[in-house]
Amino acid sequence: MTGEERPLVLVTGASGKIGRHVVSELRERGYRVRAVTSKAVPDGVGSVGIEWRQLDFHRSLDFDPLVQGCVAVLHLAAEITAVERMQRSNVEATRALAQACERAGVRFLGYTSSVAVYGSSRLGLVTEDSPVLTHDRDVPSEYWAEDYLRCYGRTKLQGELAIREVANSVERAIVRPTVVVDTSDLLALSEWSTVTKQRAAARHAHHIDVRDVADAIVWLMEQTLNRDDASSDVRVFNLSEDQATIRTYGQLFDSAYKATGDKRWRVLPLPGAVEWLWVILRRRRLMLRLPFGRTLFSGDRLLDEGYKFRFGMSHAITEFCGELASRD
Repeated sequence: MTGEERPLVLVTGASGKIGRHVVSELRERGYRVRAVTSKAVPDGVGSVGIEWRQLDFHRSLDFDPLVQGCVAVLHLAAEITAVERMQRSNVEATRALAQACERAGVRFLGYTSSVAVYGSSRLGLVTEDSPVLTHDRDVPSEYWAEDYLRCYGRTKLQGELAIREVANSVERAIVRPTVVVDTSDLLALSEWSTVTKQRAAARHAHHIDVRDVADAIVWLMEQTLNRDDASSDVRVFNLSEDQATIRTYGQLFDSAYKATGDKRWRVLPLPGAVEWLWVILRRRRLMLRLPFGRTLFSGDRLLDEGYKFRFGMSHAITEFCGELASRD
């Protein structure tokens, strides 16, 4: 098979945290990649098999030229912090891209959503069938979070709904990652104050290695491309490793302390009730829901499909501790 005959995959948000790993993973598996970024592409950027395109969603939503010739589209681009940009970036752009996929006959559309769509659950274990946020208006009582996070969760959910509505002949997979991290994110925890570490120690960190997120997205794509039969199903998966051995911040801090002997990592956790009370007092609101760090997100549905994590948070934490030890 020549380079021009290899399947072409469109990746939005290709220069982002997850996107960089997805592009790399696709190239390793022999796909050609049309990599879309909102940033200007400097001269000389790219490598064999990667075609960089620049598109600012706030200037244009013309995706038709981008999806032409693509067997699959992986939509990773999103606005995470700027509320005033979220409707356009997370909803309108997603709808326009899904419509373009439908017109072009794309076989697979993968959409990276977020566990933020669940808000703050009343359940200790959140599955893909658990209740989600009210999508068309802000209901502060549904989510223990800052305004921008509530808006992010709502608009990602609206993006999911748009894909369901307009891409009827395309097989679609929606993934909802927990907290996507790499080694640099774990190293940044060293900058937390002792008080912050104490408050966080009892919380579930919900960490998932960015390499596993990228691998899972490409794996789901290949499940579709490797089948002869077409399907118009919409599959939804949590991307979570909350069942990992080390899953709380306190356990992570303890691993760092054992690796380094640095007393800054030796933390006496505050009881969970104290942390909960602190959140209530800070928000001045009594909520009958669980804070983010008190729930677990089930990743069983993806594992039941046959997926296995290539790296895993245990491996990521080993790398993190090794990096810490090498700095001492």
